[in-house]
Amino acid sequence: MIFSRIIYSAILIGIVTGVVLSCLQVINLNPIIVAAESFEVDAGGAGSAAGDHSGDSHEHSHDEWAPADGLERTAYTFLANVLASTGFAAILLAMMAQFWLARERNISWSQGLLWGLAGYLAVFVAPAIGLPPEIPGAVAAPVEHRQLWWTLTAASVAIGLGLFAFAPAKLKMLGLLFLALPYVVGAPSGEGPMFQHPDPAALAALADLHQQFVVISAITSLVFWTLLGIACRRWVYPGNSVPSSRRARSSRLRARARAPSITSSRRRLANKRTSTKT
Repeated sequence: MIFSRIIYSAILIGIVTGVVLSCLQVINLNPIIVAAESFEVDAGGAGSAAGDHSGDSHEHSHDEWAPADGLERTAYTFLANVLASTGFAAILLAMMAQFWLARERNISWSQGLLWGLAGYLAVFVAPAIGLPPEIPGAVAAPVEHRQLWWTLTAASVAIGLGLFAFAPAKLKMLGLLFLALPYVVGAPSGEGPMFQHPDPAALAALADLHQQFVVISAITSLVFWTLLGIACRRWVYPGNSVPSSRRARSSRLRARARAPSITSSRRRLANKRTSTKT
């Protein structure tokens, strides 16, 4: 029952938060991407006219499949965000449900917000320190290397935050090691400057677009993870109260734990009375 509830809730939360995230991206980030792509096309044209290698690389990149501008690209954006949001919601719900069942303690709205912020730190902030969001035309390391380092960073930071929050005091220092691990390994980087364009004015414009893209991406991701954490808190269980069966079992276990001490106290009292009468 718990598993099915997590899956159904994750799908519902993923649809809602994925649509919200997609709308924010379409409104705030897509204009920046389109503007950066216009410089990329201009650079490719200039490179082709000069006959240099950069023009060949752009020509090769155009042979790769990509969704068409307009409705097709927007549809794929919505689909990808909904699928990713569903996966993140399932992970967050499973962890929150485990915490809720193990500790038999209600999860407050503020705690739901903290769960969302922890996801924001692990999935966006920590990877962005080494690999900030990029706009089209930026020189970067191979995508396989970036994906591998992103996965390492998100997993390590999530484990480190979990150790800091829930592990005994003697294991909290281990969480610090997990937090530092991705940066000890080092993020992959491309060769040369981030932007290569023959026009200095275009380079300045690209740098400004990149700065806007990073800031808006951070704000958009923060809104998404905040909404995700609060929504997952709401759907962990209806009313977010510990089931009566678990409360009754917990009460019985606590009573059994206290029983030996009560019995021993009664025995000591009886022995004391016997000695007094003697």
